[in-house]
Amino acid sequence: MEWGEFALALAAFLGSHVIPARLRGPLIARLGKRGYIVGYSLLSLALLYWLILAAGRAPFVEIWPQAPWMRWLVNLAMPLAVLMAVLGGMVGLMAGFALWGGAHLLANGDLAHLILFGLLLAYALFGLALSLRQGVALRLSWQRLAVAALAWAALLYLHLPVIGVSPLP
Repeated sequence: MEWGEFALALAAFLGSHVIPARLRGPLIARLGKRGYIVGYSLLSLALLYWLILAAGRAPFVEIWPQAPWMRWLVNLAMPLAVLMAVLGGMVGLMAGFALWGGAHLLANGDLAHLILFGLLLAYALFGLALSLRQGVALRLSWQRLAVAALAWAALLYLHLPVIGVSPLP
């Protein structure tokens, strides 16, 4: 299928972020706000997972070589990205996704991952710019710090069995 699965997964992921913006009101009216958020979040995660796997299955076209320090950079950036996503509301979430996308963009030097993480970084930066208009509200608590630490540890531990690539250098 060569690039077909990757193109389809990318179109589905991007489409899922455009279409609900047009249907948000009717969907909230039908599902309730919490139902909409849960459903949309699960759909987004499933499509993101498919997109990541499809990028890994796409033909390998090297743009730049990988070096061990690049994986160390990702491993240093990810705890901060997770912490930002947990503590900072929509601004923190978008900043965390931007840091995640940027770090992974650098560490993956092939064409499919350049497209994947480049688009996710651009999308997160766009979302961050929109979110900054609403102001920054950090919600610091020991519970949120614990959630961030557990989420980061789970992401590190599950990366190999779920994504298929070890995050360690």
